[in-house]
Amino acid sequence: MPDWIESPHPHIQHSLITFPAKHILQVTINRPEARNCLPVEGTIELGALWKWYDAEPELRVAVFTGAGDKAFCAGMDLKQRFDILDTGDIAHDYPPGQFAGMSNRAGKKPIIVACNGHAHGGGFEAILNADVIFASPNATFALPEVLRGVSALAGALPRAFLLFGNHRAMDLILTGRRLSVEEAHAWGLVKEIVPQEQLLEKTIEYAKLIASLSPDSVIISRMAAREAWETGVSRATMRGQELWAENMLRSENAREGLQAYKEKREPRWKRSHL
Repeated sequence: MPDWIESPHPHIQHSLITFPAKHILQVTINRPEARNCLPVEGTIELGALWKWYDAEPELRVAVFTGAGDKAFCAGMDLKQRFDILDTGDIAHDYPPGQFAGMSNRAGKKPIIVACNGHAHGGGFEAILNADVIFASPNATFALPEVLRGVSALAGALPRAFLLFGNHRAMDLILTGRRLSVEEAHAWGLVKEIVPQEQLLEKTIEYAKLIASLSPDSVIISRMAAREAWETGVSRATMRGQELWAENMLRSENAREGLQAYKEKREPRWKRSHL
């Protein structure tokens, strides 16, 4: 744990936690032998971790990826899910953010994905709710739930509709087919296709860019944009303005940004208090 982190992160068993640069959290699902599928416990862990990330004042951006070069996340652990159905043991409830603590997460700070391979089922549901996505050439995306007698109910269906439109979303949802990374790029899901050996470095460099900006501005801008995306109301950004704009404009970072511009120098941002 670096000395600039103020509070210890929650216990994590199924993912690896690293800090590749100041203000940046890297989370790597660490089950490559199982295509990085997540048991219920893994999702509960990540739900607690993202909550900690939002509260830790020195963290500004998170990078989310999977171990290995085959899969980002193949979704839920279907063997465990079958056992739960068979035994009736449903004691483990998903966190409010749903699968990987992310597929229905609103959160405060951005999560950038380095999709290093297949993102299927819950893995795709998490991807659909990411803020920016870089992907390797072998990445594919799918909602195969109809092939397994279930449905993608952790946030994917409305998000796919909003992102891709009705007919493209229906094509994916009703057939369970794989969306290639080239299609995902053409559809606007993937920002950039990056060679596997460069993927994580590229994603971290992008995260560093965001982390170099005012944390207050990033939080407020993200909140306003996501509210407009999720509600479809043109005045949605007014909520962010009403709740936060006055505090943001009176903050040390707003003053620092304007002062730095006036003095023709790089700003020295302080932690966000939003």
